[in-house]
Amino acid sequence: MGERASSGFFDGGIAIHLKLLFVAASWGLAWAAGRELALALPEAIVAWYRYAITIPLFFIWMYFKERGSREGKSAIYIPRGEMFWKIAWVSFFSTFLYQLFFMHGMARTAAGDASILITFNPAFTALLAIPLLHRKLSRNLVFGLIVGLAGVGIVTGWSPNTDIPMNQRLLGDFLIMCAAASWAVSTNLIKQILESDGIEDKPSTIAIVAWSSFFGWLLLTPLAAFDFITFGNAAIPDTEGWIWIFYLASISTVLAYAWFADGVDKIGATASATYVYLVPFFGILSGVLVLNESIGLSFVIGFVLILIGVKLSQQSSNEALT
Repeated sequence: MGERASSGFFDGGIAIHLKLLFVAASWGLAWAAGRELALALPEAIVAWYRYAITIPLFFIWMYFKERGSREGKSAIYIPRGEMFWKIAWVSFFSTFLYQLFFMHGMARTAAGDASILITFNPAFTALLAIPLLHRKLSRNLVFGLIVGLAGVGIVTGWSPNTDIPMNQRLLGDFLIMCAAASWAVSTNLIKQILESDGIEDKPSTIAIVAWSSFFGWLLLTPLAAFDFITFGNAAIPDTEGWIWIFYLASISTVLAYAWFADGVDKIGATASATYVYLVPFFGILSGVLVLNESIGLSFVIGFVLILIGVKLSQQSSNEALT
């Protein structure tokens, strides 16, 4: 999918920009939702409930999006052979590990802190592209990682959310960074699949997402079963918990992904990606409004440094492609 030239601030129509703004807001609120659920329920079972709802929606979307375009093939893409294992590895990092790190991290740190730290994800992606996609290490990447990590250190060390014990918050922040690294690995693995030549029946992005969600959910099942056996009725959400789980599954995952993909199609990946940088703002806002968290100057300084680091890292990645 080629990048589109921009002709104005609302290139593509105001509706698509409002959709992308909603996507950013929904992803921001997801941090508060994750914090609420992680404090109320065992971590693995929350992720299991979430994907039990998400997976059917992804497969329905895949069916309607791809029907008629797979002439002579099954209506729904089914991974086989080597592709099965490639997508299985994506699922291990994007669903299984990411969800466990995310939920365990949110049980220990503030939603606002986490929403800023996850912004470092593109820098991890650029770094991991070196071994996974054979990109070159450059000075820009090294400098970007140093600057970005300095921002991470400021957010973690000088968080205004001092009501959470320091040692607990440090562990939570570390787990959120592990979640970002897991997602970065899966991003590069997906790039490997999409950039591979000679694949007769190459999966679409939505097919990879649907199947990796399903495989990851299967991996989560034993842990969720253990949680249910261990905690019994305490592992069953109350009404508020179910509302948050349905929100995470249907709104911040499936609908947001669909609308973001629509934005990429209508105005291009770069223009759409700029809205992702609004996620920390909405994450902090939701933390304040939903969880009564605090905000401080350290958030602004740390976020700016992370953005600079990410920008330098992405420039390095782009240079390696030219």
